[in-house]
Amino acid sequence: MKLEQHLSQINENIFFKEFSFSRNKFSPAQETELEFADHVVWLDELLMTFQLKERELSGTHTQETEIKWFEKKVLGLATRQIRDTLRYLNTYDEIDITNERGHVFNVVAGNTNQPIHVVSYSPHDLLPAAHRRKKFHFSDTAGFIHLIPVYDWVGICQALITPAEIAEYLAFRQSVSVKHESRVNGLAEQALLGQFLYGTLDAEPDTSFTRYLRLFVLAHDEFDMSHILKMFADRIVKIIQISPTRAVAEEHQYYQVLKELAKLNRNEMKAVKFRYDLCIEKCKDGESELPYRITSPRTGCGFVFIVVTKDHVPTTVNALKNFTYAHKYDQKLDKCIGISFARDGEYYDVGWCYLEEPWIHDGEMEQKLREHFPFRPVKEEVIPRYRFANSAE
Repeated sequence: MKLEQHLSQINENIFFKEFSFSRNKFSPAQETELEFADHVVWLDELLMTFQLKERELSGTHTQETEIKWFEKKVLGLATRQIRDTLRYLNTYDEIDITNERGHVFNVVAGNTNQPIHVVSYSPHDLLPAAHRRKKFHFSDTAGFIHLIPVYDWVGICQALITPAEIAEYLAFRQSVSVKHESRVNGLAEQALLGQFLYGTLDAEPDTSFTRYLRLFVLAHDEFDMSHILKMFADRIVKIIQISPTRAVAEEHQYYQVLKELAKLNRNEMKAVKFRYDLCIEKCKDGESELPYRITSPRTGCGFVFIVVTKDHVPTTVNALKNFTYAHKYDQKLDKCIGISFARDGEYYDVGWCYLEEPWIHDGEMEQKLREHFPFRPVKEEVIPRYRFANSAE
């Protein structure tokens, strides 16, 4: 499999088809076809551009030829293509790229002031470790460019799973690389990843942090909702959307929900998954339940989960809208997602509502919440994000 296809599949699994772009050729007026980047990940403010280089296995290989290839193709050509990509962003008003769902978007229209640039490459075994461990290239025009062998990118994605956490790790990776350049260039990627997981972000990087990656408990089943989210577009019928501040084409409305879910870290996703699964179980009992809810202060989005009993199914849409607005108002949020669960025979109907508008005082809602508060009380909770096995620290 070509490196482009391999990385595209990796990023599609992590960032979903909606936010992964591998068809990125565009034609400005009166110019020949240009390529924006080999691969793009774009999720609201998060923009990651990838340039990919793969060493041919055929031919004569020596340590000297591999060093020359690295310097010419990775440090030279790939970083120059990154600079071209940045120049295109600053030059053209419209650059249409196509995601893995076949939907076309103008990437220039995004609020992406600080794109993340990555050169990922597949080297020959003879390339010395000193070159493989070089963490970045700095360009006067493009700034910091991550250098990540593709096998290390796979390891990063396997450990961190969610788009939000991968973006956080790359920010840490950039910061620690600039501060301790000579130090990090002597370390394997696993040392930096272990340091990030353990949370000692300000410490001097050291090979000893690798142990935390070995002890890291992934607990994938606690927060993984990919089986639901990857089929979102295929199964969703309609998103109830109330967003006077944003016009969204009907076929793209579900993106608003998917974006907010993709921005969650694993603890936040764990909380969503727990309540999602709990509501499915409660539907089996057929008993009335107060809605469950959570709020992510980090993303500014709330979630409310509503179990609909059989006798209230005809009023599900209104109930979903009302509970979503009530949770949004009570928590003083600008964004909120409501999810309703109703049993239909042996199957379950799951409804989605996305509400986005600036929070403003609403006297009528204030009175309704005072007279009949429809929720369980919320409590603030800070939970360590990562767990480690057989570790006393």
